[in-house]
Amino acid sequence: MSTLKINLGAILSGEELEYKERVNIEIDDNNRILHIGNGYDSSAKNFKEFILVPPLINFHTHSGDFTFPEIGIDKPINELVGDPNSEKYKYFRLYKNRVSEGIREFIRKSINFGIIGILDFREEGVEGVLKAKKSVDLANIHYFSLGRLDKFDKKELEELVKVAEGYGLPSPNYHSSKELNVIKNHFATKIRAVHFAETKKQYLRDDLKELIISYSPNLIIHGTHFSINEFNILKNEKIPLVVCPRSNLWFGVGIPNISAAYDIGVTVFYGSDNGSWISPNLWKDLELALLITRIQKPGSNYARDILSSATVNAYKYLQLDFAIKEGNKTYPVLIRGDEIFSANDKFVAIIKRASDNGIYSLGAIQNIS
Repeated sequence: MSTLKINLGAILSGEELEYKERVNIEIDDNNRILHIGNGYDSSAKNFKEFILVPPLINFHTHSGDFTFPEIGIDKPINELVGDPNSEKYKYFRLYKNRVSEGIREFIRKSINFGIIGILDFREEGVEGVLKAKKSVDLANIHYFSLGRLDKFDKKELEELVKVAEGYGLPSPNYHSSKELNVIKNHFATKIRAVHFAETKKQYLRDDLKELIISYSPNLIIHGTHFSINEFNILKNEKIPLVVCPRSNLWFGVGIPNISAAYDIGVTVFYGSDNGSWISPNLWKDLELALLITRIQKPGSNYARDILSSATVNAYKYLQLDFAIKEGNKTYPVLIRGDEIFSANDKFVAIIKRASDNGIYSLGAIQNIS
C-alpha cells in the first residue's frame, strides 16, 4: 500500500471543526487518513499556504434550471417556477435535448466549489430523475435526486420511488391530503422534502401541522416567513430546515430568520436553489447567512454554527462522514490561507474569504501526488 504525506498550513479537524495550524497528514491510496500529526514533516509534500476544510453539502438545488441561465428576471417567482405551465417548464420543453448537459455542468461547477453532495429537486417525473442520473458521475459527488410527479399518478409514483432518493414536493397544496399520504407511505424510508413558507402568501395559506400529518416531511425548504412558533414545531418534530438566503433575496420573497432558528435549536442546512438564477457557489450563501445574522443580532457570531451546518451536521443527516479525522476518507478541499492565517476569528474569516481566496477541490488524492 502506498501513502502520501502532505504539510498543510491549517486544517478544520474532526466533528468540532477544531482549527489547527502547521499540520501534516498521511493518506493511503484509498484516500483514507492514516495519521494527523502536529508540525511539518520534512518528507511530505508542501501545501503550507493552504487550509484543508471538509467539503460542503448543498441541501437544495434545481440543477436542470442551469440549462437556461437568467431567464425571466422581470417575472415574479410564481410565474417562473410554479406548476408545469410556468416559465421554467416552457424552457424544459424548449431545451429538452440540452437539460442533461446543463445538469452535468452544474455538477462540475459544484465540485469545483468544494461540494461533495447535493440534494437535487428534479422536475419531469421519472424521466427527469433518470435524465439526471445519466448525467452525473457518481464517483465524484454524492447525488441525491428528489423526484416529483407533475400530476399525481400512482403507477408513476411506484416507478419514481425505485429511482429517486426522495420526494421533492413543490408546495403543500400541490397534491391533496390523500395523495400526500400515499406519497408519504411510498417514500417512508426516504427523504420527504417540501418547499414551505417561501413567500408570505404561502405562509399565510399553508398549515405546517396539517402538512406534518399528511406528508410527514423530514426536510423543510425555505421557511422564509416562519415565526418562533413554527421554529419550535420543527425543533420538537426534529425536522431540519434548509435556508436559501441568496435565492430568497433574488426573488424578493423575504429574509429567513436564521439567528432565531439557531437560537431555538433547529437543525439548519443550506441550499443554493435554482441554477438558472443562483450559482452553485454555496460559500456565497454561507457568507450571506452570516451577514443576515449580524443584522438580526448585532455583534453575534454564528460562523462556526454555519460552517457546521454545511459540513459535519449535514453529513450526519445523509449518513456520510467527510470530517477530517484519522480513519476517514478525505476529499481535499483547499482554500488559500492568505489573510485567514492572521485573522482573529478563523471561522468568520473562512466564511467571508473562502470564495475570494480560491477554492481548490482536487478530488482524488492521486491528483495532488
